[in-house]
Amino acid sequence: MAEAKDIDDSLEFLRSFEKHSESQDLITTVQNKLEKQKDRLELCLETLTEEDCKALADLEPLSRLAHLDLRETGLTTAGLIHLLGSKYLSGLQHLKLDNNNIDDDGCFYLSKVSAFSNLTELNLSANEIGPLGIKLLSASKTLTRLETLDLSYNRIQSQGVQALAESNLGNQLTRLILTDTGMGDAGLDQFGRKASMQELVTLELSDNHLTDKAIGPLARSSGFPKLKHLILDNNHLGDDGVYELVDGVLAEHLEELRLKCNELTTDSAISIAKSGTLTGLKELDLNNNDVRAEGTHALCQSKNIQHLQSIDLGENQLNTEGAQALAKSPYLKNLKELRLNDNNIGDAGVRALAESANLPELESLYLEQGNWIKAEGAKAIAHSQHFSKLKTLVLGLNVIGDEGARYLAESKNLPGLVFLNVIGNKLTPSGEDALRFSSHLKNLKTLELV
Repeated sequence: MAEAKDIDDSLEFLRSFEKHSESQDLITTVQNKLEKQKDRLELCLETLTEEDCKALADLEPLSRLAHLDLRETGLTTAGLIHLLGSKYLSGLQHLKLDNNNIDDDGCFYLSKVSAFSNLTELNLSANEIGPLGIKLLSASKTLTRLETLDLSYNRIQSQGVQALAESNLGNQLTRLILTDTGMGDAGLDQFGRKASMQELVTLELSDNHLTDKAIGPLARSSGFPKLKHLILDNNHLGDDGVYELVDGVLAEHLEELRLKCNELTTDSAISIAKSGTLTGLKELDLNNNDVRAEGTHALCQSKNIQHLQSIDLGENQLNTEGAQALAKSPYLKNLKELRLNDNNIGDAGVRALAESANLPELESLYLEQGNWIKAEGAKAIAHSQHFSKLKTLVLGLNVIGDEGARYLAESKNLPGLVFLNVIGNKLTPSGEDALRFSSHLKNLKTLELV
């Protein structure tokens, strides 16, 4: 009987497509995809006309969908309206609409549709949405289960940010992505003062021209009691902004802080090291700043980094002394990922890391570009007694040469290495073959040579 029911279900599934003679190419694509996975439909990069959307909306098999991906399909608000009117999408939980042509009117219709009451994730990044669209979306009384909202690369500006900050919709979110939304200092100031996002765990505010002048209200806000992940890459916070941020109540529960490219110096590292509230960090990204060896030394002597699992200090002019400070730190016992690209640490810096017993959990080591690592540096890694858990090693754009390649190929101390990048290291075919046919790097799955 079960087999007969399966046959009936399959026949019904096929019949549901037969009545659609329009948009036949799309219907065939959809049918093929749903035959493989009935609860997920990914149409990314397919071109969808309004008629296509109308045909999609009328497909009964979509009633099984939990995930719908319509990224980069040319979807317009007119096409979206047809989908929102479908009686078959009430089970949808994840909807990706990024990189399309949805405007403020689209947000209005999204805010009103009752069929999307089960939606938990909505991606609207890189559309044509302005402040009005966000005001309309924020007023929704039907998106009651929405947890993740991505509005990146829309010009929602300070007015849209303020509307979201004061809304019930904002209060229920656990993840909010506002990268490059034109919020500026005015938007950040209002967001910090007025937001009450009691469930928010992750907040992304990168690329918004934010400065130290507006970070204070956010840093002092008690409206984010569950915030653990704060991403502020590519802004202009400077040392004064970091000083305010890390001593505010907002920092108390942070586990991830990303401050890549924020015009920071040694003083910011010292502020993080001395913070009385930023004590639970597991991930810290300070890439492309000016922390230098002095700032690294301050961090490495602070108990505030004792829970770190990942730290990115790439492009910070650390030199050998910075790498040595990391190697000597007694507080990096939990570190799994270390990135030091473009820091001129040299062979001596690599040797200090390789000989350190203070990095017992290290799994990923990124030393690419501008570190001037030669054969002796590769030798130090190959002979290390402390890198037995290393899975990823990136040495691209250094100068280890064939001699360094052979040291790595003959190493008995890298049993877990899965990924190795030695692009741009002046290897000849001899050095490449030594790595390619190594009898010791038995678990290596990816070898990047060019």
